[in-house]
Amino acid sequence: MPIQADSDALPVAVLTYDLDGTVTSANQAAATLLGSNSLAGTKAADAGWLITDAAGWPDRGNFHPALEAARTGQPQRGVVAHITTPHGVERWLQADAMPRKDAAGDVEQIVLTLTDITQLLSDARLPRPGYGAGAVATITDQIASAKLDPQAILEAAVEKLAKLRSGTWLATLINKDPSTMRVYAASDLDPQIAEYIKSMQRQTDAAPPFALTSRVVETGEAVLMPNVPLGDFMDALSADTKAYLAGHPPPTTAPTTHMGVLFVPMHARGSIVGALGLFERRSSNPLTQRDVVWIQEVADRMGLAADNAQLYVDAVSRLERLTALRSVQLAITAGPDLRLTLRVILDQAVQGLSIDAADVLLVDESDGLLSLVASTGFRSTSIPDYRLPVDEGMPGSAMQARRISTITTLGAFSQFRRRSLFAREGFKAYGAVPLIVGGKLMGVLEVFHRSVLEPDREWLEFLDALATDAALAIEHASLQQNARDSRAPAGPKSASPAVSSLDREILGHVVEGLSNRAIAEKVHLSSHTVKFHLGQMLSRSGATNRTELSRKATREGWI
Repeated sequence: MPIQADSDALPVAVLTYDLDGTVTSANQAAATLLGSNSLAGTKAADAGWLITDAAGWPDRGNFHPALEAARTGQPQRGVVAHITTPHGVERWLQADAMPRKDAAGDVEQIVLTLTDITQLLSDARLPRPGYGAGAVATITDQIASAKLDPQAILEAAVEKLAKLRSGTWLATLINKDPSTMRVYAASDLDPQIAEYIKSMQRQTDAAPPFALTSRVVETGEAVLMPNVPLGDFMDALSADTKAYLAGHPPPTTAPTTHMGVLFVPMHARGSIVGALGLFERRSSNPLTQRDVVWIQEVADRMGLAADNAQLYVDAVSRLERLTALRSVQLAITAGPDLRLTLRVILDQAVQGLSIDAADVLLVDESDGLLSLVASTGFRSTSIPDYRLPVDEGMPGSAMQARRISTITTLGAFSQFRRRSLFAREGFKAYGAVPLIVGGKLMGVLEVFHRSVLEPDREWLEFLDALATDAALAIEHASLQQNARDSRAPAGPKSASPAVSSLDREILGHVVEGLSNRAIAEKVHLSSHTVKFHLGQMLSRSGATNRTELSRKATREGWI
């Protein structure tokens, strides 16, 4: 009787063939291994298998084991075959074909079992001192050749890992704000899944997407689940991820009921900086403790390389910001044009803070409203001349909180006066710092970004430094203007009032700031006489007090 191959609960791939080499049944493990859910009715002769020996050399006959078993009536054991799935994944299989005979002793069907030996052959052929050492060496070389940047290093590493062992690889790196993480994913088998995970991270801005990641980071211990039911795996997802999956179904892939999961912590200088994980469908080559060992070594090398790269990036950033501040200070002292100086400050802000746009609003003393004086990075060719109350909306709340705000759609449109600007520019993050001169609010420096910002302490300190420089520029421009006003002639000098030599001597002492008594001692007169002469000079000059008389005498050259 024919075999009833209802064996979906088995991890081994099982197919049955008739004597013509046509598949009559296939279990779920076979569909997953061969990458197709439509195996029934296909021909063994059309499978495109390359039959080889254990060393990988092609077999001279290259007969499919099911056809050979049907032709000879003899079992075909340990046949090694190289296949390429419809998804383009290359695999090495060990096939065992057993003829099934009826009561009369005639062959009625062929039962074929398949075992995935890709990893075993790879381990056996690579010259390595121990299990996984070749993968470690390969990843180390990949890291060494990557750009000295944390993102470039982790992306290169997970992409290489996905080629070394099939599955979805996931690397998470803790940000400077430990409540958030950066996620990097790659899958040679299901590239759409990797892109889906990246998209999920960008859109939700969640911390780690899986509760397993948090568990590994918090405990510092590896998590190994060689064969976990898909339902249990879904339960391990975070609430944010479950909500995202409900609204954004993942791309359709080959169905599976069980998964293999392995997560290890990523170390650098004695601290946990992230995690490295592998998700793979159930196979005949499940994850083991040996995989924990070599993947842990890979994770630690990735963590140390990413940490070193971050230190380098931070050092370069500090140097660039110091150079930017120096350029701003030179612009303040060298240029009398305030708008040009503020534009230099804004250009340095966009570059040094890695933001999209920035502007400066100054308080108009005539009405106390904030008005735009300089901007950069906006897509619009012209920005409307908004006039904003200091204590209303985004500028006021951001200046008081001194933090970067994330702008939701509702939040952006609550900025009634500038809602069209926020919507048109697509801003997602906003911050503002007050510009204060001598205890007086002179304006505000605003920064904008079209994606979510996660500023660290040094980022905020640089923003504060730029705001301080902007305030200094405003003060410097004000002082220069006052100096020009004091030097500029307002018209022809007024005629010197008729003064005697004694009056001129007394006036000189007034300019020096001496009191009436001190002046009396200098000119050997009484205080009342000095006071009388001062009164006469005030009357003749039109000045109302001693200070005004001194300023006028100095400006008009009376002494």
